Amino acid sequence: MRSIPLLFLVFMILIVPAYGQQLPHFSMSALNKYQFNPAVSAFSDRLSAAGYHRDQWRSAPGGPSTQILNAFFPFDYGESALGFQFKNDAIGLERTMSIFVSYAHRFNTEYGSFAIAVNSGAEQKSIDQSRLRTPGGNYVEENIQHNDPLLDASGLRSLVPKFGLSAWYSYGRWDVGLSAQNFAIGSHFGGDLFSFNLNPVYSLYADYFYPVLEDWFVVPSVHIYSDLNQTQVHFSALGSYQNLYFGGLGLRGATSRSIDALTVMAGVKVNERFSIYYNYDIGLSSMYNPMNQTHEFALIYRGAEWPHSRQRPPVIYNPRFME
Repeated sequence: MRSIPLLFLVFMILIVPAYGQQLPHFSMSALNKYQFNPAVSAFSDRLSAAGYHRDQWRSAPGGPSTQILNAFFPFDYGESALGFQFKNDAIGLERTMSIFVSYAHRFNTEYGSFAIAVNSGAEQKSIDQSRLRTPGGNYVEENIQHNDPLLDASGLRSLVPKFGLSAWYSYGRWDVGLSAQNFAIGSHFGGDLFSFNLNPVYSLYADYFYPVLEDWFVVPSVHIYSDLNQTQVHFSALGSYQNLYFGGLGLRGATSRSIDALTVMAGVKVNERFSIYYNYDIGLSSMYNPMNQTHEFALIYRGAEWPHSRQRPPVIYNPRFME
């Protein structure tokens, strides 16, 4: 990843805003819907919690590594849900940590159920300057000397608030979600040297539940995400036997310029509460190196049925008027 320090220096010298891919992408979208669309939480009848870990290009120094922990639970008799998410994303010299809380509300109609959600939180971005190297720097001694007036050995940190909006629609065996995330108030490192602006990211997700046999079902899905400059598409199909054993295949990319990887997933329901999943990406792009493997893991917990998801108690009318 030698280009990262050079690119960082160019940004600082030119004193211009920096842009780039700012939200990590997961291959197991069918299992990770809350991560990109919090409105889906309004359709859950129980506490759900999940942890995700993704190592991309594992053998490449500074390759992307992402961890997510999220949870959500219903209340208000199953019509609303609260949730939170923590994310840690590291790539090269840069680390981004974010947290948000979400509120979702569901509306039931004769044409299906519709939910909207809002999430709000903050994001911290840091850059480890001690790992930068300049032509005139001194890196033999313990004290790092870049010999550059714009750099030192300390780390740069910046914190900005951000928010997102999402919607989810369910009708019969169809599910469709639309989300807009990464809206920020201000920019990272917004000073005289340079700034890092957050670009809104939009996603459209759709899947269909298709029972094949008595013990088998398949869920084909498509996930499109875009920042209006670049767009990526992920086609996948998740299959299950007796809702205990899972497997899936996917293809990320739809054109010769966007083709990225073939995704292979397997999972098992350990007991009534826990399920574990693993995904491996087989690179298809010209950048793919067999040594740069990509692994993804998920651990999902589903609690017992939430008491508030049951029917409302009957109304008892009192004819008396108290004065």
